[in-house]
Parts: sequence; C-alpha cells; structure tokens
Amino acid sequence: MTREKWKEESRTKKEKQVRLVALTLILFISISFFISLNTGHIRLTPKEVIMTLFGQGTDKQALILFNFRLPRMVIALLVGMGLAVSGTVLQGIVRNPLADPGIIGINAGAGLAVMLFISFFSTTTAASVFMMPILAFVGAGGAAIAIYLLAYKRKEGISPIRLILTGVGIAAGMNALMIVLTLKLDPDKYQFLATWLAGSIWGSNWEFVLAILPWFIILIPFVYSKFISLTF
Repeated sequence: MTREKWKEESRTKKEKQVRLVALTLILFISISFFISLNTGHIRLTPKEVIMTLFGQGTDKQALILFNFRLPRMVIALLVGMGLAVSGTVLQGIVRNPLADPGIIGINAGAGLAVMLFISFFSTTTAASVFMMPILAFVGAGGAAIAIYLLAYKRKEGISPIRLILTGVGIAAGMNALMIVLTLKLDPDKYQFLATWLAGSIWGSNWEFVLAILPWFIILIPFVYSKFISLTF
C-alpha cells in the first residue's frame, strides 16, 4: 500500500468516525430536548407534549410549553452551539485543545462592555435585551483586536504561545476593572450582572431567542465557509 493511499484511507475512516459521533450526539440532544419538554414543576406526558405541539393541547399546556419551556430549550441549544463553535475556532487558531474564549480574554471583553452598559443605562427595557448581545460582540471583538495587536511581532507574526499569554494578561486586567466597577453598582444591577455573567436561561423568552438568532444565522455559515475553504 502506497503512502498516499494509506493517508486517503485513514482520512476516510476518520471522517466516518466523525459523522458517527456527530449523529450520535444529535440523537442524544434530540432525546434530551424532548425529555426536557416533559419535565418541570408541572409535568406533561409525552402524549400531551406531542398533542400540544400540534395544537391539540389545552391552553394551560400551550402556555407551559410555548411560553416557558420551548424558549429556554431553544436558547440553551443556541448558546451551546455558540460556545462549541467559538471554542473550536480558538483552538484551531492557537493550536491548543485547551483554549477557549475565557482563557484568552474574549469573554472578559464581552463582560466589560455589558457591565459598562448596565452601569449607565436601565436593563428593564425591551431594547436592552437586543442591545446587550451587540455590546457583548463589540466588547469581545475589541478584546480580540487588542490581543492580536499586542501579540503581533514584526517579522515573526503571531505565535500561539504569545497569543495565549497576551490573552491571559488582557483577561486579568479587564477582570480587575470589572471588579472595581462592580463596587459602584446598586444591588439590583449587581444581581442582574452576576446572573448574566454566570449564564442562566431562567426567565428567557422568545425575545431573547430573537436577540441572538441573527448572529447565528450570519456568523456560523461564515465560519463554516472558512473551514471548508481551508480544508479543501
């Protein structure tokens, strides 16, 4: 067997394994999604869930399913998808399987931008739901640009190790600034910020889904297209 043929067979085998793992995960996610629709403070049987999804349930069942559970499950899926894609992109860039947006300061930039917004503006308006993802994106992008510029070295370009170390330093500085700003927040805003930074789907509705869905529609196909162009 020639070396080229062995590489081709190895690549085909690996692609089949990746497809199998992906299909298995999709199956488990689908099962978990359906089970989550049944469970909660008020339980619904699988039959009731199916009937409600097709418009045959009671008003109470429709309220529970469409107003409370479905938005939270959808936003949980979207957030998980976003974290997976961002982690994969950063791991490919820095060539480190442990890299993630939190380690190199991307999350800190997003958190700082949102904290500045919360510090000076009200978070009880409907506009804030749509503004915070935009501000988080701007903050994360600003942090990424700062990390890139500080890690760049003339005639050498970007070193993955230097990129990580720079990101850790940027994250530490931004987190320190966030601590200072946190001391100036009133208790209500502090509680809102702590919940937002920790991440929670409690109280999420279709407005939250609509606030982040456009970003997935635009950015994930863009990332996939870049992946295809680099692969082939």
